[in-house]
Amino acid sequence: MNIKAIIANGLAYGKVVKAHKHTSNHDIYSSNDFEEHKLVDKAINKAYLDLESLKRDNRDDCELINVQQMLVKDPVLYGDVIRLINEKHYTAHRALEEIFDDYIKKFNEARTTYLQERALDMEDIKRRVMFNLDDNEAINVNGEFILVTDNLYPSYLMTYDKQIIGVIALNGGYTSHSAILCKAREIPYVLVDDIDSIDGNVLIDTRKNIINLEPKQKDIDEYNKLKIDKESFEINDFSSFGIHIFANVTSNNDLYKVLKYNMNGVGLYRTELIFMNLDRPMSYEEQNKIYSEACDMMQDRNICFRTFDIGDDKQLSYIKTFHKGIDNYKNNPIIFETQIKALINANKYGNMKIMFPMIETNEEFQYLKDWVLRIKKELNNDMPIQIGMMLETKMAVENIETFNDCDFMSLGTNDLTKELYNISREDTLNYRVFIKDLINTLRRVVDVLNEKGIGLSICGELASVKPVVRRLYRVGIKNFSVSCASARALNDALLNELEE
Repeated sequence: MNIKAIIANGLAYGKVVKAHKHTSNHDIYSSNDFEEHKLVDKAINKAYLDLESLKRDNRDDCELINVQQMLVKDPVLYGDVIRLINEKHYTAHRALEEIFDDYIKKFNEARTTYLQERALDMEDIKRRVMFNLDDNEAINVNGEFILVTDNLYPSYLMTYDKQIIGVIALNGGYTSHSAILCKAREIPYVLVDDIDSIDGNVLIDTRKNIINLEPKQKDIDEYNKLKIDKESFEINDFSSFGIHIFANVTSNNDLYKVLKYNMNGVGLYRTELIFMNLDRPMSYEEQNKIYSEACDMMQDRNICFRTFDIGDDKQLSYIKTFHKGIDNYKNNPIIFETQIKALINANKYGNMKIMFPMIETNEEFQYLKDWVLRIKKELNNDMPIQIGMMLETKMAVENIETFNDCDFMSLGTNDLTKELYNISREDTLNYRVFIKDLINTLRRVVDVLNEKGIGLSICGELASVKPVVRRLYRVGIKNFSVSCASARALNDALLNELEE
């Protein structure tokens, strides 16, 4: 069977398990509204507690879980469900299904990409709540398996973290939350046109772009050998071509793979995911310990920390969020200064970079850079440090010539493509629609930054899509930052490009 699209590269061999679809065969009306209220409360509360349990077991994924917890406890949604039961005497099943479907429809039709992206989260919550009503499970299996499903919900990956070794789905996107989770866990994730014929034991091989539905012993033997070879993988040395491969990480645990694969360092350390491990502000001591350990591990390699990037789908109860970026720092100055102090004092080797997200103007960048340098001076810290920014807003790209004092920029294609082309994470699967225009835009960016002597890298998910990598390299981008799981695919794509 041919693969329609490769979302996350890799190989997997094992038994297929198909996610159950929830089917509603319940009555429409009830004669006891109060009992239906209790069923709604029970299903929603259990869903919230299930997510809380997932949070304890998946600390690195708190960002996604927090979003779903906010949605499942949305008082407006709950009120709409209760209203249907009271006014139309619907059963809990009918009322929940109708309201969830209405919300999903509205999210899908929303003008903003942020709301469009919430549709899959709402579908995931609906699935969880409806199965709770029936005291059922979408998947009930022991041991490792390859998941076959219409849509890959993030909660599948978190609930069956140690069991799912591969994913075959009908729908998905390169930069979806599920794609990011699969890449981080090194789980191959592919899309096909039909899943009905997939059964038994199958072999996913993204190198050959196939799903082997009837693998022979020689195919299994080859898979086992490749699985052993994978453990000893190291990226090639591309330094003679000026190429560097960095890692996107969310915790210090990821740094072991950076070293194991001999990557050139860390191009994006998402610090906000550390913040989400607690329901209170992190102290200077707590942060400094984490950042110091990271710098110790990367002491002979660059490590780039992005200051906390909160807003939209990333929310913290103790931070008053505004538009992502500079407003969050101005309105939460103590939290920002605490993080900067912890970072600066962790910079014992001079290998640190600090990067600001969602910058729109040179004035914004200069304001934050000056703020950091003032703190550095107050701390009497003389270690060299590079200060740069994410290039991920339309305004910044359009006014790229105005930025003069950045040490470096890192292209965040996830947010940039959303702003430039008004598309959701899921729609980036159709990158062919916008890639020509994006490459032309980046060509201008590369020329301007080269002239100014400002370093440029790319850390968005498009940096791990093989056909796109080659075009990025040809336009002059030579620094790539990807999840550790995507390092091999990026390495191979660059090898192919350089050999031609």
